[in-house]
Amino acid sequence: MTSESLDIHASEGQLCAEFGELLGLDEPVSKDVLSAALSSESYARSLLSSRRTPQMLRMLLASPPQRAIRKNEFGTMELLQRGSRALLAWSKTGFSTTDPVERQHRTEACLACPDRRASGSHPLQATRSELGVCGLCGCPLSRKVSMKSETCPGRSADDPDRSRWGQAITTAARQA
Repeated sequence: MTSESLDIHASEGQLCAEFGELLGLDEPVSKDVLSAALSSESYARSLLSSRRTPQMLRMLLASPPQRAIRKNEFGTMELLQRGSRALLAWSKTGFSTTDPVERQHRTEACLACPDRRASGSHPLQATRSELGVCGLCGCPLSRKVSMKSETCPGRSADDPDRSRWGQAITTAARQA
């Protein structure tokens, strides 16, 4: 194994361990469970809501939804890392979602975005929505526009200090 593949495996292991800890487990979740949680909002919510029901949690962990793996411009590790960070940030907001007006504003901005891509090209980007996937970060847009903790990585054509969603671009966002 090369040192790069060892780093990827270590990062995958760390993400699995962190998600296991978030679920209150004494061990990491499997890669399949982490991947399924990142690709299915309903599965992720079911896992999180079952943390205090060990029997239900075990059942969900034993049978994560399976999806076909397809090649995409975003690597699996990159999507796992981004998705894990987004899930963690969202959990810190109490899983709050955007209000309907804000969600519609974000949706309209994404529909007009030249970086929007068709969905379904990667299992971690799976979405049933017509919105598709962000070509800049790889996130399923139907989920991204709904999560209060998310930001748009694209710059506004009218104001380069703001995102396409009208949010001020921070130093951290500029470096991402």
